[in-house]
Amino acid sequence: MTLESDFFGTHPLLTVTVAGDRAPEWPAANRKDVRTLALDMRHKHHRGFWAMQLDEAARAAGEPHVVVARGLACLAVVRWAQLSPKSYLGNIAGACLFSPLSFMPAQAPLAQALQPSPTLPLPFPSLVVEHRTAPLVAHLLTLIDSWGSHFIDIADFAAPDLSPPVRVEPHLPGSRLWR
Repeated sequence: MTLESDFFGTHPLLTVTVAGDRAPEWPAANRKDVRTLALDMRHKHHRGFWAMQLDEAARAAGEPHVVVARGLACLAVVRWAQLSPKSYLGNIAGACLFSPLSFMPAQAPLAQALQPSPTLPLPFPSLVVEHRTAPLVAHLLTLIDSWGSHFIDIADFAAPDLSPPVRVEPHLPGSRLWR
């Protein structure tokens, strides 16, 4: 399976990160139709500022995009999609969410603020990509089912650089760090 042909097709990409994280590099490598949005989830004056950023990015897209996110950005995209009016989502063709339960230790309060997310199906097709043996994969599969998403083991992809080295932090059960 390749994301380019099977899922992304000809749709442009919108990579979503949390400010301070790095975006998934592989989609942008050979494409000129990639936009990047860094969510400001620590905005001092408005806790939902990141949702307004997603609203604006979707509105400004002008045509359907596939959202590509990793880690904490995935949880933000899911919560936004589940709670936004349908009219805000017209320019979202789908989502590819990498390791949604992975986050840095400093991001734990942000991750907790995004949970629990509503257990509603996402209003667009979505793939969740993760290691079959990842910590918390059973919990992730429950979320994937409630989101109406499809699970893909990261090893099944044609792009080898999707699997960055990770380590499990023993003092943060289930959290994973990107090196």
